[in-house]
Amino acid sequence: MIPGSLARRYARALLGLADNGPQRDKIARDLDTFADLCKRQDSYGVPLLTVISSERYSMDERKRVVDGFMRRLGADPILGKFLHYVLERGRAQGVPEIARSYRRMADEAAGRVNAEITSASPLPADALAKITRALEQATGKQVIATTAVDPELIGGVVAKVGSYVVDGSVRSTLAQLKTSLRS
Repeated sequence: MIPGSLARRYARALLGLADNGPQRDKIARDLDTFADLCKRQDSYGVPLLTVISSERYSMDERKRVVDGFMRRLGADPILGKFLHYVLERGRAQGVPEIARSYRRMADEAAGRVNAEITSASPLPADALAKITRALEQATGKQVIATTAVDPELIGGVVAKVGSYVVDGSVRSTLAQLKTSLRS
């Protein structure tokens, strides 16, 4: 683990290496995939992240492991060089945090924002599309929506975009009604 501010610095440096939007998005996908691979365990139950960050193996061996995964992923060569740099600086444990920070920065640079839409039951495709369009109009950015189901909402929808929450659930409406009746 590395502190969030350090992960953001590494992510910002990697973002600066990308020449254009499509390359930036490819690096983001490849880095996300590599970060997920880092969590997986080998046949001995050891996560890849532990292997590439362990000084038990030589730097060349660890770089070869990273290069092997980069070839399998068909990753951008810039990402491979960047990961070598991360290894050399002893920051391999921070790859998952760097990946999250990079994804956030790449989305921001591309004018995208993530939204979490929670409903009491699964939303039909047309309803999700309407909510997404409304959020895009409100934010002025392309919305990447993820959905979740929370039966405790009773009905309605809660949309979270960044630190903003739009709560249109029956549960919150009932709570507001209860508060107003008490006062």
